[in-house]
Amino acid sequence: MRPVDEFRHTPLIPISEKDLLQHKQKIDERNRKGYYVEIKKDTIYFYTIALLSLGTVFYTFLMVNEKQMRIKSELEHTKMLRTKSSAGRKGANLLPERTANNQEKR
Repeated sequence: MRPVDEFRHTPLIPISEKDLLQHKQKIDERNRKGYYVEIKKDTIYFYTIALLSLGTVFYTFLMVNEKQMRIKSELEHTKMLRTKSSAGRKGANLLPERTANNQEKR
């Protein structure tokens, strides 16, 4: 390996002690300042309107889905009632045949 590959993170131009000290002082000053967050009224308005509109869209999809599920369950319920009622009619119609079969088996 070449010496440049071994020490690739070291600068080619040596840094003086004075520059290093200034750099550390700048970092210390930045750390002492703290962080300030600035939020404008326009930003608050925008995010409030966006949140309300997204909430409205989500609520609409939720209600449409609930309505579809209710319609589906009602259709299944009526289908089940139809099959039960038609089975009851068949059972009533087959009753004489059943009694005849039961008498033959005896």
